[in-house]
Amino acid sequence: MSGCADDKFTQNDNNIPKGNGIVFGANASYSGGSQSRTEYGEYETDGTGKKISQKIKWLKTDKVDIYSPASPTLTKVEYGITKVNENQAYLLALGDGLQWDRTASTQDFYAIYPSKESMSNEAVKKVVSFDKGVLKGYVPVNQQHTITKGGTTGWTATPNMDYLYMAAVQKGYSIPATDAQDNGVSLHFVPLTTTLELTIEGPTEAPIASINVFANDGDNNIAGYFSCDLTAANTTNIDNSNLNCIYESSATVRNMITISGYYDDGGTQKPLELASGESITFNVFLLPHTDLDNISVRIAGFNTASKTMALTGVTLHPSQKTCVKVKAPAISSGEVNTWITGMNDKVLISQLSIPGTANSFSSNYSGTDAEYYKAQTAPFEQQWNVGIRCFELRCPNNESGNSLDGVQLQCNRENLGITFGQAVDMIWEQVKNTGEFAMIMPAFESNAGRDWRVTDFAEDLNQFFADHSGYKYVTYGRELTVGDARGSLMFIARITSEEDGGLKFPPPGQGVFIDQWGSLKDNWARRGYPVDNWGTNDNFGNSMENFMITDNTTDRYDNPNSNFDSSKMPIKGAVHYIHNTTRKGGSTGTAYIQDWARVVKETKNFKLYEAWVREGNGNWYPPYYDYYIDHTQFVYWKESLSEKQTDIWSTFELAIDDNNNQQGSTFYINCLDGYYVDEKVELSFKPFIGGRTDSYRNQVGDNINYPYGNGGVAGNIDAFAHDINNWFYNEILKYGTSNIYGPMNIVILDRVYEDGGGSYLPSVIINNNYRFPLITIDDVQGLSDSDASYTSGGNVIE
Repeated sequence: MSGCADDKFTQNDNNIPKGNGIVFGANASYSGGSQSRTEYGEYETDGTGKKISQKIKWLKTDKVDIYSPASPTLTKVEYGITKVNENQAYLLALGDGLQWDRTASTQDFYAIYPSKESMSNEAVKKVVSFDKGVLKGYVPVNQQHTITKGGTTGWTATPNMDYLYMAAVQKGYSIPATDAQDNGVSLHFVPLTTTLELTIEGPTEAPIASINVFANDGDNNIAGYFSCDLTAANTTNIDNSNLNCIYESSATVRNMITISGYYDDGGTQKPLELASGESITFNVFLLPHTDLDNISVRIAGFNTASKTMALTGVTLHPSQKTCVKVKAPAISSGEVNTWITGMNDKVLISQLSIPGTANSFSSNYSGTDAEYYKAQTAPFEQQWNVGIRCFELRCPNNESGNSLDGVQLQCNRENLGITFGQAVDMIWEQVKNTGEFAMIMPAFESNAGRDWRVTDFAEDLNQFFADHSGYKYVTYGRELTVGDARGSLMFIARITSEEDGGLKFPPPGQGVFIDQWGSLKDNWARRGYPVDNWGTNDNFGNSMENFMITDNTTDRYDNPNSNFDSSKMPIKGAVHYIHNTTRKGGSTGTAYIQDWARVVKETKNFKLYEAWVREGNGNWYPPYYDYYIDHTQFVYWKESLSEKQTDIWSTFELAIDDNNNQQGSTFYINCLDGYYVDEKVELSFKPFIGGRTDSYRNQVGDNINYPYGNGGVAGNIDAFAHDINNWFYNEILKYGTSNIYGPMNIVILDRVYEDGGGSYLPSVIINNNYRFPLITIDDVQGLSDSDASYTSGGNVIE
């Protein structure tokens, strides 16, 4: 903003910090406005109350880099702020400082704020440089604010001021005599980046999950790389003095800035809600390359729709601040979140973060023990409205027909009361003729066994495709774009498990078949344990189940938890979550899939059965002889919640890193679904050992067979979903304060519409699509380079 003149900077010998080399004084301003730094201060207004300037206050934690090519020793030095006094301060070298060039009469100085090393975002720091007077800066898409309750308007949003880049140029400064008392250099810093001050006024109908600022003209990127050659500018005083910055074009979508609407409420991150009379002000930093007059603001409601408002009549001028107030749009809970519709057509599907649900239609289950068979409590319609776009459909093969159309969907092998064909029809009705798309994951699940039924399931699925030619299908591939996928169904089928390696199944009639990603609950081998992936009677000795139950018995006076040597358990090694994929047409690819369902919260021995042994001689029947517990069988389960969390987070980081650098060569599916092993649910702790039965003697001396084959098909879904969803939700939001986000791909969830993280996560995953530069097809086809890999600074994830 233009405004009043600067206060004159003066030096007094008694307040100049003593040190090695030249001493600098600094003040700052927008064009004409008095400023200090690096937090915003009070406004100055004219007689009508119109804002004309704003202070930028220096803080003692601020640091700048100063370059002087003629300095005889070091030519670039980092300086800290000291002796802060309103809009001016002194700069003191953090080590050896710049020196006077005593061979010349004048000397030039170039300074930038912030110094590279003082930047708080590690990912941004890697790509910023200040070399020989040329600043190469980066304005990120994701601009985290710290939101707190309080202040005169009810809420305060503190931006990361690192992105308000400022520069100071002092050319031809007369070198003082060696005995001069007044030997300091005054630097006047002026902002480089453009600033939009956006105030949102309450009340809100639905909480605000995020705010986006868009430049709607196609060539006006407002985030990404820019460079400013300070040596080409004049001395800065009340304006930018020819400090011209240029931005680098890119094949990534960078016409948006995103601000999260979440704040910390006693340790829980919650979306912002404004009461009547309350407001909140955000400062959005943009590239400074041009006037911008086609700006819009998108406000995304929490787990509901978003609304976009055009800032008609507003022009953002380079390196200046513009203030805009908008009323919170009317967004009602339950509106449909059509988030894909607003995406750029050229964006690659591999760049997206897509929330999905496990056992998507399991809310239909109406049998007993529903808590063990309902991965979802929200019906499909609610899931769709909140923005879920990937749906898992589990069922057996059709042994009496040749299509999956009429086969009952299942959760943990219990029928859900809805068929495969009915579920796909419901999804298609939401997708057709829209800008959205949906991913569907058919999964083979059967009580009857696998063998030939696996191949039959694949054939039944292909027959379903043939019988439903009215659907619009699309197949995932590295070059598939959002525009290609609109209004389509994208099938990603999970049919074979690890033990089905020898089975041959037909190529997919539509979509993708993923090899050896089945419905087993533990996946020991892929998790890195040196054992067979599942136990059978024939290979029992090399199974995890053997280690878990062998010699794990107790006498009646012993503590069962002290009778098992956990050191005998196999040691976890490297995971192996890469799966081969086959697409319609025969082309192949890879998918990285983190998915194992049965999780143990606390190490414990669980009782499988009580074995009775006769004591004494004589008849078998009481009262002549007594029986007592002698060899009760236990199964040892080691805590694995921490392992699941590690695998989830590693997959999250790998998805970001790989998709930023290899652009979709591997697709990621991160499954947060599962359940706890619970002593109240026998099927949760009972091991799964195919074809094996043990026997024991009961109280009256009869031998009883104890089968193992049905273990692992139920558990405590509710408690696990609550814990894992809350953990992942909070970890993601903390992650964004010091890193640049990237593509998650598919994230599969349980209990998506319940309180806590399950309710928050879909919105957070969707909004991740607006927090980093999205790679487009132009980059893959070599038409333009992308900046999403941050190649000049290395990988985003260290």
